[in-house]
Amino acid sequence: MFKKMALAVVLSVGSIAPVFAQTAPLKIVVGFAPGGGVDALARITARQLEKTLKRSVVVENKSGAGGTIAADYVANSARDGNTLLLGDSSLLIAPHIYPTVAYKLPGSFEPVGMVGQADLAIAVPGSSPAKTLADFLAMAKKEPGKYSFASVGVGSIHHLAGELLELKAGVKLLHVPYRGGSKANQAVAAGEVSMSIASIASAKGLAQAGKIRILAVLSAKRFPTLPNIPTVAETVPGYDVTPSLFLLAPKGAPASALAPVTAALKHVLREKAVQDAFIVQGSVAQYRDPVWQADWMHREEARWVDVIKQAHLKFNN
Repeated sequence: MFKKMALAVVLSVGSIAPVFAQTAPLKIVVGFAPGGGVDALARITARQLEKTLKRSVVVENKSGAGGTIAADYVANSARDGNTLLLGDSSLLIAPHIYPTVAYKLPGSFEPVGMVGQADLAIAVPGSSPAKTLADFLAMAKKEPGKYSFASVGVGSIHHLAGELLELKAGVKLLHVPYRGGSKANQAVAAGEVSMSIASIASAKGLAQAGKIRILAVLSAKRFPTLPNIPTVAETVPGYDVTPSLFLLAPKGAPASALAPVTAALKHVLREKAVQDAFIVQGSVAQYRDPVWQADWMHREEARWVDVIKQAHLKFNN
């Protein structure tokens, strides 16, 4: 049913004009506080959608519980296509970590389109003897459990990215969760932890000041504005973690209401001004249609469930 609905949205784009009259505002709900990376990307996208759709587009923040509060809110919103969720990869993991999460993926939502990816990086203190990722991993292999890595919280995509690194590189690290990427990177800068996995956007300033050193980016390709920073895969073959952003509507929202938004999203994400604005935020704007999104969500969820099992992670929630 999920794929059929997604296909209906895509097929209807060709027959419905991308701009049509709507009186109600389009609301994009974000599960994080104002001023953060996801919020900034939501507002960039909303401004451009407003121009293309010729209707009001507002961003509403419902932060807390790793974005699950916002997801529950949207899942239970009116099924008229006027309330959407800007979700990220962590929402695919949350139901396997927090048993009380009410929403189901994909069961509670309809896909509207992929928005892009928020790239992550591995960083060490500026004083670290590790000049490359290979150096750091060699140190970690010699003394299992001695070296630590910071993340933005237990069960986050950042945390699981670290667990995946351990599995693929054959090392044992100590996970230290923090509340947010900036705090994680500040801990690295202060030498409280050996390494952090955080967004490029939160690490960039400290790296430019020489307080931390970015060793690698987690995506399959080098980040456009950091061409001299290698990918993890260049040292650990097969490693690729690309947290992605996507739009979801409540299950049952009509394809006729979602199709114009999908068409507008495709248009705005290809605009150079939007792509440049995403790059500034340490992200890459990349549209994918709802059918692709549905398949990706299935694959990505299965992938992280497998990592949780392989790493023998237990969450006390």
